[in-house]
Amino acid sequence: MIKKHKLTSIFLFILFIVSIGGCSRKFSKVQSLQNEAKKPGILPREACGVWCWYSTGGAPSKWDGKITAEEIYPDMKGIPIVVGWNELEPEDGVYNWDLVDDIIKQAATHDKYVFTLLWLNPVNAEWLYDKGVPKVEINTFKSDSHFATLPYPMDEKYKYYSERIITKFAEHLRNLPPQLLSRVAFHQVVEGSTGDGFCYKGEPKNPKYNVSQDEWAEYQKYIRKFTINAFTGKESGKPEIPLLIHLMTNGDMTWGAEQYEGFLTKKGVASHFYHSNDTKSKSKIYEPYNTDDNELGRPIYSRGEGETMWGKEWFKKDSLQNLYWSAFHALHWGLDIWNIPSHVLEQPKWYPALDVFNKYAGYKFPAKSPYAFATLKDELNANDTIRFPENVYGKATKKNTDRVLKICDDFADHGAVVEDLDLSLVGSLQSRRREGYNDVAWDRIDTDYRLYLYSIDQAKTSIGWWNVGPKDQPYGRFARGFEHVSGKDALYFKFHDKFFEGKPGKLKVRIIWLDNNDGKWAFAYDTGEADLKIGKIFKGKNTGRWVEEEILIENAVMKNNGPRGSDIALINMDAKDDIFHLVEITRE
Repeated sequence: MIKKHKLTSIFLFILFIVSIGGCSRKFSKVQSLQNEAKKPGILPREACGVWCWYSTGGAPSKWDGKITAEEIYPDMKGIPIVVGWNELEPEDGVYNWDLVDDIIKQAATHDKYVFTLLWLNPVNAEWLYDKGVPKVEINTFKSDSHFATLPYPMDEKYKYYSERIITKFAEHLRNLPPQLLSRVAFHQVVEGSTGDGFCYKGEPKNPKYNVSQDEWAEYQKYIRKFTINAFTGKESGKPEIPLLIHLMTNGDMTWGAEQYEGFLTKKGVASHFYHSNDTKSKSKIYEPYNTDDNELGRPIYSRGEGETMWGKEWFKKDSLQNLYWSAFHALHWGLDIWNIPSHVLEQPKWYPALDVFNKYAGYKFPAKSPYAFATLKDELNANDTIRFPENVYGKATKKNTDRVLKICDDFADHGAVVEDLDLSLVGSLQSRRREGYNDVAWDRIDTDYRLYLYSIDQAKTSIGWWNVGPKDQPYGRFARGFEHVSGKDALYFKFHDKFFEGKPGKLKVRIIWLDNNDGKWAFAYDTGEADLKIGKIFKGKNTGRWVEEEILIENAVMKNNGPRGSDIALINMDAKDDIFHLVEITRE
């Protein structure tokens, strides 16, 4: 017979072994996350969010040095280092590294990140012409004189010197002390004029210096491959620096995956405010790469510049609301770094919109994101011939503005407007020049702006609203609500399949809704039963204000057991038509 103290010893020994196993599993998980974060192209979460921006046009502007919470947006994540070839190598073989190093040191001191961007064109080194590189005169549409004369990019001597400066820059960065190198998030590959898609902004005066699109495509491939080797080549034994490559098509993304699996990319349409035309088609290019479910087995991180909207009068009339919705638009695209002009970052009145982007940016792995959200909206796309049949609304062409007016008229009682009819059906870039809100347009994102939370049968169960609620709150540019008279009395949602691994645990639900009547509505969620469980019922007070509600739940299952395969729902409890802006879930 085993004595009592021996039984106790055996029991304690078993507990010890089990605890070691548990610790080992926890350590393995932490180690796995750390290893994953070290993969090329995987940005640290703390590097994702709002960064400053200060270069617009020809010669790169100088960073203003504002970095402390007293000077600029306190939660600014980083600083781009934009430097021209003419400054970095002012004389043949003479390099000015202080331009770069001083900013990196300041970033490290203040717990910020940097990325580097070397402009070869149009701010080229003038001494190149003394070396025999042909000077090309350009009939440019730009007012900046830097664009009027450029070195010929196909010249072999030009290629030699451009390879040299890229190599030297890469060597310098890769040899930085670890505490400084760790602050360099990536380097952006720049091939064309100011990093855009072609070498000239205009046409050469001498036709012999014309560069065809095919020639330029080959040049791009050459300079990208060369830069990849310079910044990531393993033969030097130095740490590699991830590269941002400006890729714009499905073919480009595939090429990037084949050439360098650690690449990041640029998303210009995502960052230049919201609601431009063609955003649905353009966003689909990047959508498969916003998570790890693609041929790379990892998400592709991205950056974009948010400066063009500040020249638009319609944007400035309600700048907080428009910046707020621009943040959600960028997040829907999977943008991770949003470069915002310093003059915006210095004004606290815009911080609520910047806080939105900072809160959600960079969560590329659904199972690891603490958040899922849906900002509710409707989209009136004139190219949608199923919702708006041509025999009722007219032909769906980019010239048929009568169709736009007919569609708008059907939703005018819910706030839809068309304020610049002439630009309602134009292309993406042209639509940015609109002079007001166009709620009927062409090929725009026709879902909620969302992260891992998806509406189900939205058009069948609820109805859209536009420009609703008080102007001193930024929420009402878009919304969705009940329409009891037509039987639209619910909003159903489901989560990304990978958002929950195992039991959901404690969850906080946040809902922003318009208190526009004294009716009742309920939040319901999946507990594994045949129907959704009512978590809480809310009653309006008819204040006319947007109201924020929070619900804590602990017994959720979230296995699509609700109506229409839903996990959660907002349900009308009477004949009143409630209106909603946001549904957000936070893991507690």
